Amino acid sequence: MTVSRREFLQRGGAVATLIGVGMSLEARADEVSFTDPDVHLLNRLTYGPRPDELTRLKETGAEAFLDEQLLPEQIDDAEADAKLAQYPILEMDRHTIYRLQHSEGRAYQSLVQGMLERAVYSKRQLLERMVEFWSDHFNVPSDFDNTNNIVLFQRDVRKHALGNFRDLLLATAKSPAMLYYLDNYVNFKKSPNENYARELMELHTLGVDGGYSEEDVKEVARAFTGWTIHDETESGFYFNEHEHDTGTKAILGHALPAERGIEDGLHVLGILANHPSTAQFICHKLCVRFVSDAPPEALVERLTKVWLETRGDIKNILRTLFLSEEFNTSAGQKLRRPLDFFIGVARATGTQIHDWWRLKQTLERLGQMPYGWHPPNGYPDIAGAWMNTGGVLARWNAAMRLSHGAYSDPDWGWGMSTELRERTPDVETVIGLVKAVSKQVFGLALPQGKLEPFINFASDGAGPDEPVTAHLLGRKLGSLYGLMLASPEFQWR
Repeated sequence: MTVSRREFLQRGGAVATLIGVGMSLEARADEVSFTDPDVHLLNRLTYGPRPDELTRLKETGAEAFLDEQLLPEQIDDAEADAKLAQYPILEMDRHTIYRLQHSEGRAYQSLVQGMLERAVYSKRQLLERMVEFWSDHFNVPSDFDNTNNIVLFQRDVRKHALGNFRDLLLATAKSPAMLYYLDNYVNFKKSPNENYARELMELHTLGVDGGYSEEDVKEVARAFTGWTIHDETESGFYFNEHEHDTGTKAILGHALPAERGIEDGLHVLGILANHPSTAQFICHKLCVRFVSDAPPEALVERLTKVWLETRGDIKNILRTLFLSEEFNTSAGQKLRRPLDFFIGVARATGTQIHDWWRLKQTLERLGQMPYGWHPPNGYPDIAGAWMNTGGVLARWNAAMRLSHGAYSDPDWGWGMSTELRERTPDVETVIGLVKAVSKQVFGLALPQGKLEPFINFASDGAGPDEPVTAHLLGRKLGSLYGLMLASPEFQWR
């Protein structure tokens, strides 16, 4: 009896449980979590475990592997570098970019495709994950007037993503992309603009409950008067001393003396970067990203202590997080966001979408286009923001299009290529096939009980010992990948 994909879902196969949005997070974690701690580490530290990474991790041990990832400049990344050579605009200086014809459109396409190429192919996976984290934290959406600036903004974020937080904060404060987006480029001493000052404290540092007042907002705005944009400077940043308020200022209990210039803003950034509220607020966000939607307070407190002791050293904070017991016991508690899901599918299958319009359409249907979130708070990072019927259906469709469609359907697969066959070793029986695909998708073979629905589908009910023929591969391989990619075990990690 032939088992179709539709019947697989209708019979309550592994995918169908994903729709159970009423189930608690704890129940989902119990149902889909992995027992292998190395796979768990890769599931969070990377965009999805690859067999070579798992082998490397098991050879070196978790701590040594983590330390390698924390020093990305020492990792040979030739494959990703070769991919990025297609997007020279990402390495151009500001003036060269602006001289290009249609520079805004070219910059936007290069930003999106470059981000995906790095996330899929780079061996510096933790760096890529942190670039995405900080891009959400210091969110600047792409629009036609600001996209060229975002190329340089992303370069600054990448430079400091694993460094010191104050350096990162300063780079974002001086970025033309941020100055333009939050209106600080029109912050003048006679009419201070409070937009950047408010978001600097509410979203970038202290948090909405971080202990600042409306008077602090006004005083911080005064400190940043004169921080603006000038087309003739190399970076685009310019401090206009004639538009700076040189009066005394009082911010969070600190007195800023009169007759200073750019030092006012630099002083404020130092106060905010090393403030206990900033440490607690961002350490909590890091735990939400890498541990669980409701992280243990004890872990947040330990990370906050590390932040204050190291004055915001990001490497030390992440090392403490990933080596913690709370992290080790958090498997299955994070839902992949749509972009994370898309990248994970690409890493598991080797599927590439060659047409820009189709890539853009796929990401838009999933609901998370890079640089596409317009409020300043960045894309949501908890499951409740993404778990809805439309979102689940979009994932199922994408999983099938990027696997079954790319492999064996001429209509769905138009404009795509995939490596499903190359990544699947030759096996004799269905059980061997299902385990091989499971290792490509999840990093390891699922427990026998979770493999049964896939065995039944691949063998059309004939059982695990059904011989694998060329005909069976042609009919089943793409869909087998797609069903696993749509399963709860792949959505929750």
